[in-house]
Amino acid sequence: MALLSRLVVARILEDAHQEGHSSVRISLKHDDYNVDLQTMQQASATQPSKSRSVRREDTEVSSQASTSGRSSFTLSNLTRSLSEASLDWAQRPCCTVASGDEKLSVQRQFSDKWDKNTGPLPNIGQIYKIHVIASVEERFRRCCEEIGDVPVFGHGESPGNQQRRFHGTRQTCNFNGHPCDSGDCPACSILHTGFSVDFIGSTSGNRGYYGAGIYLTSWSSTARGYGGSENVIIVTQVAAGMVEVVRQRTTAAIPEGCHSRVANKSSGKDELMVPLPAQCLPLFLIIF
Repeated sequence: MALLSRLVVARILEDAHQEGHSSVRISLKHDDYNVDLQTMQQASATQPSKSRSVRREDTEVSSQASTSGRSSFTLSNLTRSLSEASLDWAQRPCCTVASGDEKLSVQRQFSDKWDKNTGPLPNIGQIYKIHVIASVEERFRRCCEEIGDVPVFGHGESPGNQQRRFHGTRQTCNFNGHPCDSGDCPACSILHTGFSVDFIGSTSGNRGYYGAGIYLTSWSSTARGYGGSENVIIVTQVAAGMVEVVRQRTTAAIPEGCHSRVANKSSGKDELMVPLPAQCLPLFLIIF
């Protein structure tokens, strides 16, 4: 297995282990594998020299992993040393099919925030969990810490008044779980390096009625309207911080002391604008 694949799989296994999942599904080179993490932990427990099945330090992942799929492979040679980790996961992101609980969470939010006046609730083709490169995750963490403990809205989290919002965009490639390398595919560009202001208005021609920045919304039906026939939705964790609330269009800079701007429209819909890409962390990709 190539170094890149070993690093990606090790990252996925570690994330799943830390989040307490009993198993994880991995899409690798067009094959899907179901890895039983409980079996790995049990095998590790019988080997005193290995305190955990997935570790950050230089170690070997247990060869007793139970896998199933169109074909199978052994994880016995999956190693992740600190020097390999410093490659920043080879600067290559990946996506895995979201777990059952993750899908339910995303589907519930999508359904609850769909305005049926815009049309029937669309069928979701697939939901992927996004595994960003380490530098994108780290810049978001630093941004949240810099904003600090500010008042939190609704189901938000501290630090940074973190909110989960929808971002509609285009995906021009035939996505199969692996981000493409085309600079003309806005969705995969986000998967590769996080959010950027480069693609704002590329489809709608609207560069932002509420200032220069990245636009998100709590309404799935609103996000579905961006990107035309190539629309996908990226579920995003946003560090909203202190929020300026407006009801009219404005391109003025966000006031000092605020970190984002919410436009509460007369239609009852909202748009959240954040000026910095570091304020956004891609979580899930919804494909229709």
